Amino acid sequence: AQAAPQFGGSLSLKSPSSGILDLPIKLVSGRKIPYTLRLDQSGARVSAREETPKNLPSFCPERHINPDGTFCLYFPGATQLDVVDEATATVWLEAVYKYLKLQDRARTKRAWPNSEHWAHGSAAQHQAKAQAAASALGPRFSEALADGLLSIKERRSRNKRRILDLWFGGSLLYSMWEATQKVLRQKQRCFCDPPGLKTPKRLRRCGEHAKHASALVISLRDWKKEEAAFKTQVAGMKCCGTCDACPLQP
Repeated sequence: AQAAPQFGGSLSLKSPSSGILDLPIKLVSGRKIPYTLRLDQSGARVSAREETPKNLPSFCPERHINPDGTFCLYFPGATQLDVVDEATATVWLEAVYKYLKLQDRARTKRAWPNSEHWAHGSAAQHQAKAQAAASALGPRFSEALADGLLSIKERRSRNKRRILDLWFGGSLLYSMWEATQKVLRQKQRCFCDPPGLKTPKRLRRCGEHAKHASALVISLRDWKKEEAAFKTQVAGMKCCGTCDACPLQP
């Protein structure tokens, strides 16, 4: 209630743990979209949803709106938006304001407008692990992950052992035994080395990069599995039709 006027809004309390937030969102064009949001507090966490769905769908996984209508603002495993005082309330409101501005761009683009978002359901925790592993391997991996250029393909060796291949765009980067979670060919040049070194480091001698390379593959594998599980979970739920690609579509 104290922080809301900073964003042109006002909050009326309905109980010690709930309230109605009137929040006009000003777009780059100067147009304002009036929102009436229901806020509910549980401990230090505050959830938000439209009091009556008007500007947004009541549920849309692609637009990060949960089945109960609440906004999926962040992943608790990577970000903390607990509200304990006016300063943290301001940070929380900034996140809501940015989220609602992105929603208008999503409406016109018919897709979430940037790559800075979390995967659906439990897949987010594996996305966070993949990001950490990619960051440890260097900017090239982080950028490729953010751009959706990394993918996993499964195959079997001649003796039927399962192998996971990491593809970087259209190129096979490295392979890993799934059972032991060890990268094949530990003597190969480490992925972190810039080209042109006279004595390139080998993967097995380059710090913990072999470990991070394995973690990246496992995280991408589990991320893919959890996304598939989420699609099964929401199968049959009605699609709002506001995005061109959505797991709710048949």
